[in-house]
Amino acid sequence: MMYKKYTAVVLAVLVLAAEANTVNKVSPVALEAAPKIDGWGESANVNEYVDNTLHMLIPFMQNNGLDPMALPDVVEGFEVRPLLITYSAWLKITNGRMTGLVNMQRSGDQMVHYFAKMVRSRIELQFTDLRFDYNYLVQVMNLGPTGGIVATLSRFVIVVDVLIDFNNDEIHLQEFSMNDIGRLRVRFTGNILTDWLVNPVLNVFIRIFDTIIIKVVEVNIRNAVVAVIGILNHNIAEIISTLESIN
Repeated sequence: MMYKKYTAVVLAVLVLAAEANTVNKVSPVALEAAPKIDGWGESANVNEYVDNTLHMLIPFMQNNGLDPMALPDVVEGFEVRPLLITYSAWLKITNGRMTGLVNMQRSGDQMVHYFAKMVRSRIELQFTDLRFDYNYLVQVMNLGPTGGIVATLSRFVIVVDVLIDFNNDEIHLQEFSMNDIGRLRVRFTGNILTDWLVNPVLNVFIRIFDTIIIKVVEVNIRNAVVAVIGILNHNIAEIISTLESIN
């Protein structure tokens, strides 16, 4: 029946994303795990399948520069006023990287919806205990303290909404977003900053994190998702043919 093919392809997207180099191979397990739903305009809860396949995404992230993830160098100017005089200063952060993206779990119910020869799947994943490491240099009043910055983020949620259109056998990314960004904690390592520098430097780093770093993380994850969808679209005819032969 047609609904089996639709369900299997949606579920196969998760597996194939983890095995992007073998997208032309579809396991019968995906079909066997599909919920049994008849008719159009129906929905299925795929929580169990998502829970059981998330670990397959870990090698994909590790092999595609997502964990660890390289982060950009940034230079940001700011002002300090230790006494009665305001001084110009700047913070330079380098050699940044993020780790912990492999700490993921399902966020809420994961549903697959069937309608008019199309399937829409909205996957929400929560990532926890993320760590951001940087080297820093501060330049102010002929002072140039250097050291490290270790920032930890409690969580964020990634939403991926995918539409599979069997009218033309194409997969479309309907939505990609990052939300529910949790609490950020920051500590300095190495040289101890002068007391009057701690808060200004901390504030500058938090501003950089909110406006640049977290945006880079979001874009990098989105680019990986788009790349996988491109691979799947290139091979979708063969994927569907394989699934139909299984069915």
